[in-house]
Amino acid sequence: MSLLSLRKTLLQPEASLSFGVVKIDEGIKPAEPLVHFMNRTSFGLRESEMQRARSMTYAAYVNLQLAATGDNTALEAQLASIYPSLAMDGPTLIANYPVADNRDAIAAAELRAATTLRQLYSNNQLFEVMVEFWTNHFAVEHNMGFMRQAKTLDDRDLRKNALGKFRDLLNANARSPAMLYYLDNYVNTKLGVQENYGREIMELHTIGVDGGYTEDDVKAVARAFTGWGLSRGRLEFAFTQRNHDVDEKVVLGVRLAANRGMEDGQDVLNLLASHPSTARFIATKLIRRFVTDTPSEALIAQIQRVFTLSDGDIRQVLAAIFNSVDFMASGDLKYKRPQEFMLSLLRSCEATTTGATFLRALNGFTDAQGQTFSNWPGPDGYPDIASHWINTTAWLGRWNLSFAAIEGRLDRGIVIDAKALAGNASTPATLVDRLTERVLRRTLSLNDRDDLIALASAGKLADGTLVEPELGIRAREVLSVMLSSRYFNFR
Repeated sequence: MSLLSLRKTLLQPEASLSFGVVKIDEGIKPAEPLVHFMNRTSFGLRESEMQRARSMTYAAYVNLQLAATGDNTALEAQLASIYPSLAMDGPTLIANYPVADNRDAIAAAELRAATTLRQLYSNNQLFEVMVEFWTNHFAVEHNMGFMRQAKTLDDRDLRKNALGKFRDLLNANARSPAMLYYLDNYVNTKLGVQENYGREIMELHTIGVDGGYTEDDVKAVARAFTGWGLSRGRLEFAFTQRNHDVDEKVVLGVRLAANRGMEDGQDVLNLLASHPSTARFIATKLIRRFVTDTPSEALIAQIQRVFTLSDGDIRQVLAAIFNSVDFMASGDLKYKRPQEFMLSLLRSCEATTTGATFLRALNGFTDAQGQTFSNWPGPDGYPDIASHWINTTAWLGRWNLSFAAIEGRLDRGIVIDAKALAGNASTPATLVDRLTERVLRRTLSLNDRDDLIALASAGKLADGTLVEPELGIRAREVLSVMLSSRYFNFR
């Protein structure tokens, strides 16, 4: 069995191009519930986390992840020492990372690096997944002048509220210097009403494009947020009463009386946070992230109800999703996006990362695959459907990354020991089975297992003994193909 033929049989890219729907071989069994949950709610399965999960019931482990009580003291201390911008307030960021000499790019690089390292090493994986989800939901372009400084503060607010109440996220985001600047609300005044934020807060952040708002609502919401600006010299939210439109407004049928101030915008936030269309929009988006590209009406209605009854409590909404019949039956319905694929490869293979250049190599992959951190060119954020990410070129990029990482060519600071992952395996069959158990954590179809054993045996008997250096070579080849396979690319 050659590497080229394995690429065709295990990747099956031609079956993946029709909107992410793959016709799975009947011989492929779904992953066990815990593995399925961890695949959907982490950036990859480490052995220590897998062992801990298997010592608990499914419900207990879900609750543990929702609680996000894992100890990250050492990780955060290390990040703080390496990337001082992470803890700085607005004035200090401006003073230490000014735009004038391009030092703001350093602040941007520090946030991007910290985000990758948290996703790679955090003990609260679901929490990091939700930070990424809300970062994408409240999307801004990070690598864009003033945003290189402001996004650091925006990220802090998202992290604070990632598993809290949706209305708290919405309130913080409305006051975010990054969002105020990105959607132009900082120049929204009664003498020059700017509608960008008024439109996007409804279309993209809350009730959705089909949520029932009109152009008159867009205009009224924009007027409600006049005067909501920022102090660019301090990177802080600032409300200016003299810039506020004090005339009466009607938003989604609700009257906002004349002669008021900042409370106009606050009332709009409260109205949108509790609107039935917001419950449906957020429920649909979360289901699309964790269950399927094409959510069912029944599940949307179920999760929408939980959102409404809990006042947008994100933990309760997620718990309902993870315990739903649809979630349990959704194996192999989601694909990893480039960032997830890259990080899950490192985590699943227990990669060690050292030195100052390995992050550059990782960034090179995600940039080439079109998923640069917080830099989608529009306020709607990166798509979370397979049809955007899965194509022949993408498969080739993932294939090349897998081989480069396993063979030590990605960066000298990234080391993966395939032989160690194989444990005490000494035959082609046990090598394949051990790596399957350790990295894929699911059962291979009989045909796929036979193909991998043929690769590992290189013409020898399946139960023949492999010795060094051949054992190490075969372990690297088999592992590389497994990481390139559809088994590993499923979220």
